[in-house]
Amino acid sequence: MIVAVVFLLDLFVGGYSQEYRSTEVLPNKNIIYKTNIKTVQLYKEGFELSYPILILRSSEHLKLSFDDLGSGNKRYKFTIIHCESDWTISSELTPFDYIEGYREENIDDYSYSYNTTVNYTHYFVTFPTPGMRPKISGNYMIRVYEDDPFNVVFTWRFVVVESSGVGIEGKVSQASRMEMRDIGQQIDFTIDLNGFPVSNMKQDIKVVIQQNERWDNALRNMEPRFIRGQTLDYSYDENNVFTGGNEFRVFDIKSLLYQSERIARILYDTTYQVFLLEDKPRTYKNYTYEKDLDGRFYIKNDENAQNSDIEADYTWVHFSLPFPAMIGNGHLYILGGLTNWQLDQSCRMKYSFERRGYELSLFLKQGLYNYFIAFVENGKNIAEESLVEGSHWETENEYTIYVYYREPGGLYDRLIAVQNISSMQQ
Repeated sequence: MIVAVVFLLDLFVGGYSQEYRSTEVLPNKNIIYKTNIKTVQLYKEGFELSYPILILRSSEHLKLSFDDLGSGNKRYKFTIIHCESDWTISSELTPFDYIEGYREENIDDYSYSYNTTVNYTHYFVTFPTPGMRPKISGNYMIRVYEDDPFNVVFTWRFVVVESSGVGIEGKVSQASRMEMRDIGQQIDFTIDLNGFPVSNMKQDIKVVIQQNERWDNALRNMEPRFIRGQTLDYSYDENNVFTGGNEFRVFDIKSLLYQSERIARILYDTTYQVFLLEDKPRTYKNYTYEKDLDGRFYIKNDENAQNSDIEADYTWVHFSLPFPAMIGNGHLYILGGLTNWQLDQSCRMKYSFERRGYELSLFLKQGLYNYFIAFVENGKNIAEESLVEGSHWETENEYTIYVYYREPGGLYDRLIAVQNISSMQQ
């Protein structure tokens, strides 16, 4: 009976992909389910490198875009699903509670690729639409499907925040714990409610801290060290610590005619093939600042293209990491926006005994990309960067602090404040 109720609930809010029809609910993550779908992007309209954050009832819009490498144009639709602060579906809500207008919308705008060796159709839509907008704040999944809700193409996260007046002030400093001082970054911050009514500050407020755009290592379940009036103080808490990691590795494939700094060679057979220079381990190297995009990417064709959305080509990009032996207790992954920040088979590096190192090939659109090589121990789902990349407290990272509020008797986690801080801000 319980399984049947879960099935009907999920069908009501948008359905399953073919892979998950029978027994599982779709994971609430950035996941592409169709191999013909590439380069999903969701960002604040007008700023390709922004986080997908909307202010509730504002004039802001998010832009969703993706490429279909299959033939012809297709009838894609989308819906949105409300989630709790931990990204589980808000089971106490129905779509009527959080959607104003229609429960699904069409993605009608598309263009065909032009002057590329790989043909694709580029789809895009801005959200909210005149017929659909979120009613309430919180975490959301956008679910894109083809024709019927069972045929899910991909799911993607975004958040909607209230204009509540709640303020966040924070800074990133060297970790105070002795064992983390050389490799860790401590997030010290305060939350000022500024008159926002909260009856039990410890119980009703939830805080999540995200490093760059990663969710695998997000910090949760923190409690304030002090409460002074309407100010919650989380400063100098030794639990608010991340490993700093290293600056992201960067490669530039905006041109497929000329080799940029980290390109070893570019070949063409049936498609372009870009071979990157070998990635050397940086485990014990001293820290060196290098400007990066904090793991993001942006699409661009520098070869006289008027519209990179449809004139940027696709190419196989080949990664390699010399390593003396295969790691027995875990796996290495390419992690960043180029792999949707997910740890799955598509971004897992394979060990070559012949070449004595790890390798991976990804099919990517022309642009500028960031990534790092992450280690995941068997049985765990949090990526650890220091094995290959090293870790330094000086590394430039971006952090996002999310403040959620659940009022007594409330049915969902409201998002009442969001603040971005950089470790370079002192």
